[in-house]
Amino acid sequence: MKRMFAMSIVSCLCAVCSGGCTTMAKRTLKEFSGASSDAEAVPGSGGGNFARFAGIQIAAPRTDLGGLVSQGFHSQLSAALRERLISVEDAPFKGGSPYLSLEPQVMYYHRGGGLFPDKLAVVLFWFKADGTDLGRVQIATRSEASRTGDADLADSMAKELVDYFEDHGKER
Repeated sequence: MKRMFAMSIVSCLCAVCSGGCTTMAKRTLKEFSGASSDAEAVPGSGGGNFARFAGIQIAAPRTDLGGLVSQGFHSQLSAALRERLISVEDAPFKGGSPYLSLEPQVMYYHRGGGLFPDKLAVVLFWFKADGTDLGRVQIATRSEASRTGDADLADSMAKELVDYFEDHGKER
């Protein structure tokens, strides 16, 4: 009887420890992976091929959410877009005309914190040229890592936008 009781306690401890180890492994994986983004074109909004555009004009991000969106995210998004789309060596837009106008609108922003570090930003990007609306794409960026900041969210979003342009004819 004592032996059976001891084995029951050991089994319970193993189950608790393995559950804790699994939770720690999941948390470590989330911290390692950081922010990830997904792009989705707004149905019926056009899009098409962006190969003909040599330059891009990036407007300041706007939002109707007021103080819910941190000023840091606004500035980090602008900086990440400029760097990824214009400045880096293999940027898709080197400059010149015709220009594509990019107008980002922050639709949702959650900064996370405390016990729930999940962060989420959703931005709708408007593409325009010569006053004509060429399409829209929504990019959602999520991170469950506690170390992720506004700069990480913005950089992941800018990378996803570069990938979107590549998928739609714009070479680096």
